[in-house]
Amino acid sequence: MRKNLLNFIVCPNCQNKFILSPLKKEGDEIIEGNLRCSQCQTEFPIINTIPRIIFKTTGAQEKTQKSFEYEWKKFSEMLSVWEENFRWYFEPCGPEILKEKIVLEVGCGKGRHSFYAAKYAKELIAVDFSQAIDVAYQNNKALKNIHFIQADIYHLPFLPNNFDFVYCLGVLHHLPTPEQGFKEILKPLKKNGGVLIYLYHNFPKTSLKYWAIKFINFIRFFTTKMPYPLLYFFCWPIAGLIYLIFVIPYKLLKNKNLPFFLYTKYPFRVLLNDTFDRFSAPIENRYYKEEIISWFKNNNLKLEKILSGGGWRAFGYKLMQPH
Repeated sequence: MRKNLLNFIVCPNCQNKFILSPLKKEGDEIIEGNLRCSQCQTEFPIINTIPRIIFKTTGAQEKTQKSFEYEWKKFSEMLSVWEENFRWYFEPCGPEILKEKIVLEVGCGKGRHSFYAAKYAKELIAVDFSQAIDVAYQNNKALKNIHFIQADIYHLPFLPNNFDFVYCLGVLHHLPTPEQGFKEILKPLKKNGGVLIYLYHNFPKTSLKYWAIKFINFIRFFTTKMPYPLLYFFCWPIAGLIYLIFVIPYKLLKNKNLPFFLYTKYPFRVLLNDTFDRFSAPIENRYYKEEIISWFKNNNLKLEKILSGGGWRAFGYKLMQPH
């Protein structure tokens, strides 16, 4: 970490400032050290440049942590197609909205979105629950306006009203209590600050996709219990069949509403990654558009735009509290 990160982080227990004790430095980078709360004296380590402001987890949360840790270490590569992917997620507001802003990314994974967000942001703080944060750091260590922290979405180490923009893409639907996670990412957001989230679609019972998801969830009952290396090999033939039956023929078509059409833009490796993601994560929640709208309304947000197509991308602003 770099020392100026102290301007953004506080103890998640009592919201007081940290005292930094560096043990090993390289230039302006603190490689090893400790963060001690000035009030409650709780300590958190800095390991391999990353502050580990995290608590022990159990049950489904721990399984989720290990699942994404394995996934992002296995699929650690940065691809040029990630820029188009980044722009797709930011379609409701445009990435230019990040320009010269202090930005928080919650659930950065291997840092593929962090890389492009940092090209616009003044400062970017990227948080992940798992040790995938080490992959994110390695993929972005040349960029000096990104800070990486291992932290829990339910115990974010930030003061209220600290960030101009918060985004959380593909994370909330894997939480045991997704709307509570949504409330937590809003706390460090300034009044009138922007928020962008991505959540999985739910489908009506009259839709073929609804029954397809039911079938996938039946398979997930078994795959979420598999050892991760075995699941990785299990996903190869599934992703291969999807690519052969759907993606290759779709390259000749222009209908963007077809299932798996998005993968015509990406190499096979991306489909394999997403297949593993679908079958590995122990928790998966899905939402109707009306539910997303209610999230924004219930949390005093102005919903500007919500787009479908591969999931819900919803963008809005945090309103000033009424007097």
